[in-house]
Amino acid sequence: MRVRVSDVASAQSGLVLSRKETSAQANTPFKYRRLNLRALEENGFINFAELEMFYSREPLEASLLTKPKDIVIRLFTPMHPVLIDSQNKGLLVPSQLAILKVIDESILMPAFLRLCLAQNDLQERVKKLEHGTAQRTVKLRTVLDEIINIPDIKTQEKVVNLDLTNRNRERKYRELIRQERLLTESIIGRILGGQEQ
Repeated sequence: MRVRVSDVASAQSGLVLSRKETSAQANTPFKYRRLNLRALEENGFINFAELEMFYSREPLEASLLTKPKDIVIRLFTPMHPVLIDSQNKGLLVPSQLAILKVIDESILMPAFLRLCLAQNDLQERVKKLEHGTAQRTVKLRTVLDEIINIPDIKTQEKVVNLDLTNRNRERKYRELIRQERLLTESIIGRILGGQEQ
């Protein structure tokens, strides 16, 4: 079944932070971990080391915080869509990002929508439609007007599981490579520092 994203998902852009931010950080009880462009990784995961604290003058609406099964996208190309789960709920979504929510999960799995939005061909179509913008910004309407192909739920489950397995494997390889690089740098540092003969 081919449908527009807007037929199967609702969308909301994030908060313009300057409207609610306070400079009296120590005096406010309203503290939130907030997403930013760097926190949404290309592999579909959130980099928690990139999250920042946001101090608000007042409590924020729950609709501005991530909930399980939300899909968060960057409103810049590439969009780096991320599926929210129980481990990354409650994060504040700023105006450079948007939240998409699947309307009917009996037709479309949120994880499958995340996968569709991450596909190179869709990302390239969005980029071409938004080519006139100097900062590679993406209008939420452009994303919502995109056509996606939705197979039956069993097929969606298979594709999502295959994708998740691959992304988890890739993430572990990257971490292993990072650790190997640190070990190599340490060894080289000791050798150049004269600690090894």
